[in-house]
Amino acid sequence: MRHRLLAFCAVALLAAPLFAAGKDLYLSIGGTTGSFHTDMRIFNPSTTKDIQVTAYLLAVGNADNSGAQTKVITVAKRQMLVYNDVLSALFNVGGLGGLRLKSDDDFIATQRIYSLAADGSTTGQFIPGLDNSSAKKKGVIIQLRNNGGAGQVGTFRTNVGAVNPNAVAASVTWRLYDKNNNLVGQAMTETMPPFAVKSPTSIGAFATGGVPASADLSDAWISYESDQPLFAYASIVDNATADGTLIPNFEDTGVAQTGTPPSTLRTFEVTLREGQITVTPALDGIMNGESIKFRIHSADLEHGFRLTSPTGAVLTDRLYKPSDGTIEQTVTIPREGTYAYFCTNTTCSSQHNSMYGTFIVGDPGDYEKPGYN
Repeated sequence: MRHRLLAFCAVALLAAPLFAAGKDLYLSIGGTTGSFHTDMRIFNPSTTKDIQVTAYLLAVGNADNSGAQTKVITVAKRQMLVYNDVLSALFNVGGLGGLRLKSDDDFIATQRIYSLAADGSTTGQFIPGLDNSSAKKKGVIIQLRNNGGAGQVGTFRTNVGAVNPNAVAASVTWRLYDKNNNLVGQAMTETMPPFAVKSPTSIGAFATGGVPASADLSDAWISYESDQPLFAYASIVDNATADGTLIPNFEDTGVAQTGTPPSTLRTFEVTLREGQITVTPALDGIMNGESIKFRIHSADLEHGFRLTSPTGAVLTDRLYKPSDGTIEQTVTIPREGTYAYFCTNTTCSSQHNSMYGTFIVGDPGDYEKPGYN
């Protein structure tokens, strides 16, 4: 009898789930910008229990969101919660951002992005909450249109965005093709930090070197390869009405995934020596969102090399001794503006203050050389 009871208990344990079903959903983009607004709904399908959902605010700018701001939402059984202007309603912030929604229980979450026009709201775009298991390492987004600007009747513009739903960085290569299936410019490779959100970006930015006049983007498509699974999408906006259509990414079964995509990062050699920082080639033509690689070495003494963004954020910073040899540092350019690099070892030599330089990405902005010592 005792053996039968043990056998029954073993079968019962095997039959029971080892963990709660749970969900980890991503709403790739949302918020308020210009006339565009985003409303979100969360639904609890349970007939027996209230559930809790943790919302994570994923800031745009292709930044590391590992320490994202959170808020816990309680959804009563068989009820739907309404969050209009969702980022303001949940986190009291404006602008754009992605959302991660996580719970030990089942739930449904959706968004609608729409524009407030003079004659009322547009129909808008429907954004489904996507489970992290549906992210893809290789994807394709088709039927894109980019043939005009805001206010031009009969034309459309297309933006593409992405989310890295992983706790590690992803290396991703994008390729833009025109109506004639020609590769536009060159492939663009970038690094997306953990839980990073790439905000909606004009498809022309996905062609390194720019879009030639011969490229016909009235019909276009984009493919990507990544060493980590991503969510990617396109948003096509009617330039006359501001109504939009969301295009999801599909599995690109024709591309073999063989690990990290080949690196096409532009590389700059940085030599540190008494009174001088030399960068070869010149830091020209760098684009917002581009990832670049520095190969840094000191030729004589111990020097520092710090790179700061237009907002003063530190992108890379360390000391270099001649005995270290050459050390590679990869950074992603987060915004337009003036970037500064300089030595941080104030005792390296009497010419320390000469070890300073800048480069410009897009609009230089209002830049003033800081006090340097």
